[in-house]
Formats: sequence, structure tokens, C-alpha cells
Amino acid sequence: MRHLYLYITLMFAIFMGAGTGCSDNEFYNDLPPEIRNFLAKYYPNTGVESYTHNAQVYHVKLKSSAGLTFDSEYRWEVVNGYGAALPQVFLYDQLPPALFDYLQETENLNAVMSAERTPRMYTVALLNDTVTYDIGSGRITEFY
Repeated sequence: MRHLYLYITLMFAIFMGAGTGCSDNEFYNDLPPEIRNFLAKYYPNTGVESYTHNAQVYHVKLKSSAGLTFDSEYRWEVVNGYGAALPQVFLYDQLPPALFDYLQETENLNAVMSAERTPRMYTVALLNDTVTYDIGSGRITEFY
């Protein structure tokens, strides 16, 4: 019976947290659904402080958290943790597997402060250096 009570309490807490998400914020509701889904997946329960957009770019600043830039097709271009490490689930889902594996092997998954991607390259800023991944060649380069 005790396990059932704990299970029900846990499920209620999860349900309530998932229900509130970012939706308590006026800016959140104005974002395109693709960006809202991205935020719900990688930055759940984080409110949107501000956002701006033009024909090519969306800039989103989360409350006491990351800043993100999306292109006109709602694909992320830049995720800046502003001094906080980026979520590992984001790194796993959004970085090329070879780059993720490199970060994992060098024990830098908790040190990724920002990520940027262009059509040719991914750039990851760590605490003390920068790592690039060339999409065409698969080459990883670390700069100190």
C-alpha cells in the first residue's frame, strides 16, 4: 500500500509539473509550436523571459537560463547556457553521434556551455576550450 501511495504521489507531481511547463508565461504562448516543443523537451518548466523574431530568425531568452536562436524553419542555430551547462539530452539528441561520443570520452558532457551549428560545422564551447565538428569530413578539432 505504501508503494502505491508513493507511486500516486509521484505521478501527481509529474503530471502537475508537465501541465504547467512554460505555459504560465505570456511569451511562451506566442512562440511557434515547434519552438515550444523544443523548449518543453530540453528546458521543461523554464519560463520565457523574452523573444524576438524577424523573417529569418527567432531569438528566445529563458528566465534565469539559456538563450536560443532558431532559423526561419524553427531549427536551432545557437544554444547558449550563459554559464550553465547545456542539458545532456539536448547534446545526445542534437549533436552528431561522433561529436557526442568525443565529448563523452573526454569527460566534457557536463562542461558544454554553448553549441552552434551552421550548414558546414558544429561548434561547442566548453569551460576552457572549443571543439568543432566539420560535417563534410567528420573531423573534430579542439582549440585551447
